[in-house]
Amino acid sequence: MLNLLAVFLVCSGIGIAVHIAIDLTHRPQSMKIMNAVWILTALWGSYLALWAYNKFGKSVPMKMGEDEMKMDMSMGNMPMEYPHWQSVALSALHCGAGCTLADIIGEWVTNYIPVTVAGSQLIGNWVFDFILALIIGVYFQFYAIREMERISVGNALSRAFKADFFSLLSWQIGMYGWMAIVYFILFVNEPLPKDTWMFWFMMQLAMLVGFFCAYPMNALLIKLGVKKGM
Repeated sequence: MLNLLAVFLVCSGIGIAVHIAIDLTHRPQSMKIMNAVWILTALWGSYLALWAYNKFGKSVPMKMGEDEMKMDMSMGNMPMEYPHWQSVALSALHCGAGCTLADIIGEWVTNYIPVTVAGSQLIGNWVFDFILALIIGVYFQFYAIREMERISVGNALSRAFKADFFSLLSWQIGMYGWMAIVYFILFVNEPLPKDTWMFWFMMQLAMLVGFFCAYPMNALLIKLGVKKGM
């Protein structure tokens, strides 16, 4: 039964990611990097991601001409600001997208090329995934900052690192905490190969735990002015 649930939810995540990707061709996000964020979020968030995308992720299709759009914006009809909880959620999802992409790449790489740290392949996997997530996450933040503000590359990279490090750390702690439960409690007596539906279902749950850990951290970082709400 659990195996069937794993297949269903992993396939649902892939299907919803494709659905959102198709919708984004008609409703592209005003901030381009968010197109990738929503697609990556769907892979682990499945139906929750679809609800969030329909609730506050969709952009209004641009059907007006360029002159009409400029006039509309000059009249004050700018995109509305998100409620605080949605802004924090989007910031956490933005961080999580980098983690998601890094973990997909990292887990498949280490499946074929084992990485060992302190004699442990599991710790090696997590160190490799974290470094990869930090690189991708900082790039995502850098991209967003450069879209919002015209500042130097060095300044943008510095701000991106400050904005992403603690957010990413909290996400990965939640994710690794869940996967530790998976490896040392739930599946302690049986292997959990990385090329199975069950492994990726557990990774979906790990990402969900990561989101709940990153949400309060993002709220704090936004409050302190370290990063801006999306």
